[in-house]
Amino acid sequence: MSFEDSKNPESKISPMMAQWYACKEKAGDALLLFRLGDFYESFNEDAVLLSKTLDLTLTKRQEIPMAGIPSHASESYIDKLIAKGFRVAIAEQIEDPKETKGIVKREVVRFVSPGALVHSSLLEEKNNNYFAAITEFSSFFGLSFIDLTTSAFYIVEFDSISNLRNELWKILPREIIVSKKFASHYSHLLHDMEHSFNPLIQREENWKFSFENSVHFLLSHFKTATLDGFGLKEMNPGIQAGGCLLKYLKENLLLSLDHIQSVKTLSENEFLSIDPATLRNLELTHSLKDKSQKNTLLHILDETLTPMGGRLLTDWIQRPLLSLKHIQERQKAVEVFVNGPKFLETLRYFLNFVKDLERLMMRISSATAAPRDVGALFQSLQSLPNIKNFLKENAFPSATLQKIEANIHLFPETVALLSKALNDSLPLRLSDGNIFRFGYNKELDDLKTIRDNGDEWLVRYQADLREKLGIKTLKVGFNRMFGYYIEVSKGQAHQMPSSFQRRQTLVNGERFISDELKSFEEKVLSAEEKISSLEQGLFTGLLIELCKIFKPVMQTADALGKLDALQSLALTASNKGWRCPIVEDSFIIEIKAGRHPIIEASECLDRFIPNDTLLDDKDHRLILLTGPNMAGKSTYIRQVALITILAQMGSYVPAEHARIGIVDKIFTRIGAHDDLARGQSTFMVEMTESAHILHHATDRSLVILDEIGRGTSTYDGISIAWSIAEYLLLHEGKRARTLFATHYFELTKLEELIPGAVNYTVAVHEERDQIFFLHKIIKGSTDRSYGIHVGQLAGLPLEVIQRSKEILVDLESVNSRKINFTPKAPKKITRKMIENKEQMNLFAESGVS
Repeated sequence: MSFEDSKNPESKISPMMAQWYACKEKAGDALLLFRLGDFYESFNEDAVLLSKTLDLTLTKRQEIPMAGIPSHASESYIDKLIAKGFRVAIAEQIEDPKETKGIVKREVVRFVSPGALVHSSLLEEKNNNYFAAITEFSSFFGLSFIDLTTSAFYIVEFDSISNLRNELWKILPREIIVSKKFASHYSHLLHDMEHSFNPLIQREENWKFSFENSVHFLLSHFKTATLDGFGLKEMNPGIQAGGCLLKYLKENLLLSLDHIQSVKTLSENEFLSIDPATLRNLELTHSLKDKSQKNTLLHILDETLTPMGGRLLTDWIQRPLLSLKHIQERQKAVEVFVNGPKFLETLRYFLNFVKDLERLMMRISSATAAPRDVGALFQSLQSLPNIKNFLKENAFPSATLQKIEANIHLFPETVALLSKALNDSLPLRLSDGNIFRFGYNKELDDLKTIRDNGDEWLVRYQADLREKLGIKTLKVGFNRMFGYYIEVSKGQAHQMPSSFQRRQTLVNGERFISDELKSFEEKVLSAEEKISSLEQGLFTGLLIELCKIFKPVMQTADALGKLDALQSLALTASNKGWRCPIVEDSFIIEIKAGRHPIIEASECLDRFIPNDTLLDDKDHRLILLTGPNMAGKSTYIRQVALITILAQMGSYVPAEHARIGIVDKIFTRIGAHDDLARGQSTFMVEMTESAHILHHATDRSLVILDEIGRGTSTYDGISIAWSIAEYLLLHEGKRARTLFATHYFELTKLEELIPGAVNYTVAVHEERDQIFFLHKIIKGSTDRSYGIHVGQLAGLPLEVIQRSKEILVDLESVNSRKINFTPKAPKKITRKMIENKEQMNLFAESGVS
């Protein structure tokens, strides 16, 4: 039966199912959980879906399919549904059944979706859970994203779809809303996201993304006359995204947004740009092997002790700084703890007592906090004086640490209140009771006295009756169904006073109740009910009181997150022997004895071979790195990028010495992978990523290229690789500092032809037809690949190895390596040529993301 059928007066439908149909219409495509007593029930198609997804029994009532879950365990079932990509609507009883005649009224009160989780096992302690909105406005793009669990709300704008894409792959939103128009125009972007990190994407009507509606909603929400104070002046695409996001959360998902009290803006010009390919190739936060955080830069750096610090450290890794001033300020703060191991040890001890203040305050402000959440807040607030006094008393010579100390607030009145109010051991759920200390509330104390002294009264009453009636086996007890009773054997029943009322007959006995016992029962049972009601009221009042300190606690949480992230960088540097780099406004990247931080930490290596690097804007603009497979070329070029990122994070680096001239963007083209879902071969992906780099690189960029042109024929590959190298050496505004690892030995002639190209190779020791990789980068080049030797090490059959050597001899006799291979001199690429569109079709913008 459809919802329209349910409104037909001739249709035979119960009032409860009429309620269900009304709620289902509001739930839309979400799976509806409908409260019936102690269960959430689903009906019709939802029931079939629920039973299959959660492996539940499917039953029928009046031929209507139904399946349900117990309300007390609902969160775990809902988590399973969300993990499988569902949205869930919750319909609750909004009336007290005891005070209602007839059917209890029910309404959809909230939605649960991947981006709107609050209490969930799916939430990762040190990761944000973002819900995003994307808009396009006058050729600019607006992105707004919010973590409802921490109150973090951001707005940022982009001038290209490429830069928007970069940000989306950093924040990895669990859920996104876009207009149907945007979805139509940028279907490739949505497809890429679904293929890469699988967010739930909602395509909404175009009118919901009205700029005027967005402005009005934001002004109404923040209760201000202008948005300029949030840094949103003239940020029309961003305002459009932010307003429609909050409006959707409140009106479509029925979520409370009272805890969203501010919005932060981000600027592309503040951070080193890292695209999705580079995030993936350098394994900054997720491993290429299994997508986990193990064996990543984040894994190496993360010594944080608080969830706030862990989340912030991830953000720092993905957004290295561009401001020399801010980098140096962060370095000085890290240096304080590197040079003061005792300070670091003391600080870490204090931070151990700080819980997730951001998520705790969100639950408190949205009235979803459990008693243990308030207990965790109490413990955290108690630890703040130790941390603040530690920073103040030591007077650290760091502006960053001084600002952090100033932003840590103390809450003596709140601590005193919670100390008086809360028991030492707190229940998991409010309904479990026993939250408040004796002495906090007199009425509660009196009720508990009645309840808790009941056993003593019952013992005395039983003794009095035995003596008075002369029945030594008389027993006073309690039964959940019948309440309190006086029990005697059948043979003794005649001795009971006529004023006693028979309550229950047993096989061998009779149960009675007296007026005195009935009066006691009413007091005890009403005390339990009153205690429960009073505790709920007191707890709600406590949450309201705690909401008054929301802003200073959130400011404190932000400061503690920064302090935690800084000490994490310091501990890593101390444990691993890293050094503080010199970061400057130049084009020089000079590294002495640099190491790859992730590989160096690998337990499978006895010793890592460090290497030097020199890149600049003159004689060392493009390093052509040749050498055999397995010799360490890919490790070397990656480690230069990772050291640069660490330096611009304000971190120490794995090197004896490092001098890093500010890099604005890092690009990598590494590895072979296809994208079959988009019909792209390995070579097409390689060319697409190369085109992206050449379009967006600048003189300030760092480009890492590994084996360009390997996915096609030898001559095609050499031609493309040579041309790309020339482009990066000669193109005005594109002469990025570049590390180019290649097996095309022909490219080494570039050193003779174009200033800025320089040859390096990986040293190899040969002995009796065996090779030994020394993993040392030296000046010069090689004309051998040693691929057959590597095949031998991999275990290829000896017949294959021998035959390969014979074929290689024949090929080399006619191969172009034996010929003086030198292409014609290139034309200098100028901006005028670009304007006249006289550039290679390979680098056409169409189709490049």
